[in-house]
Amino acid sequence: MKSEDVAHLSPLSFGHINMLGRYAFTLPEIIARGELRPLRDPRTAGIDDL
Repeated sequence: MKSEDVAHLSPLSFGHINMLGRYAFTLPEIIARGELRPLRDPRTAGIDDL
């Protein structure tokens, strides 16, 4: 198969794509416990936050 043809292949032909929409992720323990950083307040966003 030519490499230029591979660029046009449908992702449906690849086994790593789960078409059922069920995916498994390994979460770090700190995230699993819900210890997330606080969300940014958009009203106080500075030029460096964009």
